[in-house]
Amino acid sequence: MRRRFSPVEIAIGVLIAIGLLVSLRTLFIPILVLGLIFLLYKFPPSRWKKPSYGSRGSSKPKRKTAKFRVINGTKDSDSDDYPKYH
Repeated sequence: MRRRFSPVEIAIGVLIAIGLLVSLRTLFIPILVLGLIFLLYKFPPSRWKKPSYGSRGSSKPKRKTAKFRVINGTKDSDSDDYPKYH
């Protein structure tokens, strides 16, 4: 048997549908922005991914260490203007 809706139930359903449409229209932009952020978090573009150096057994590229050089200043070596803590 098929159940038929009464006119009161139809009216309530129509009012609920109208209320949902109005509230979703005001929340459309925030829902769209949050959905876009979620999609970008879940599926990031390939250009944002960091290159993985650890794949296929290769090690990370080594940085060349620079030699530390001291540049002599022009202050007198006799002055007592040295800082207390270095």
